[in-house]
Amino acid sequence: MKVTVLLAALLAFSFGLSNSAARAAGAGAHSEAAMASAQGPNQNLVTCESNNGKRNFCPIGDPRQSVQMVRQMSNTACVQGQTWGNDNRGIWVDRGCRAQFSVVAYGGSGPTWWNSGGGRPGNKPRDGACFFTSANYTGNYFCQSRGTTLNVPAGFNDAISSIQVYGRVNITIYNDADFRGFSAVTRQSIPDLRAWQVQGYNNKSWNNRISSMRLN
Repeated sequence: MKVTVLLAALLAFSFGLSNSAARAAGAGAHSEAAMASAQGPNQNLVTCESNNGKRNFCPIGDPRQSVQMVRQMSNTACVQGQTWGNDNRGIWVDRGCRAQFSVVAYGGSGPTWWNSGGGRPGNKPRDGACFFTSANYTGNYFCQSRGTTLNVPAGFNDAISSIQVYGRVNITIYNDADFRGFSAVTRQSIPDLRAWQVQGYNNKSWNNRISSMRLN
């Protein structure tokens, strides 16, 4: 009788282990499938690591691709614009940041935002300008060469706070798309568009107002 009870207990225990293993395997397969699904046909995951606290670049192919951090893997904080960013050289990490990034294929027709972390803008034009989301040429930015005529793409509209000029170029900025609305011209860098008033308006500045531009 005791032998029969012992055998039944052993069989129940073995069955429980088998079910647990099956559930774990199923969960693992589901997790892997979810990760593959998250990447998608136009999205890749890239891991980039700063070794010995030094800045490191991880190439991503077309630098116009959209980059977002999806998982921090280091004890050191990964903060965009401070310890990670992306520009014409790919993803960069610094000061011990190690993280996984989502890279989405570029599908637009204009520029994309870059962030070089307060350093010199990547791929700056010889004659042209870079346009920044924050004052004093900081934050996210995009650059354009002389000869460009541009409606500011989605995500850029009404988001420019400083303009850094390189070489010889005349920049005409417009309040509205398709080069309409009030406008202004500059040949010089403007560190803070809050200080540049719209002509004829005492209470309006050019900060976060630009919707189209010409660089001649």
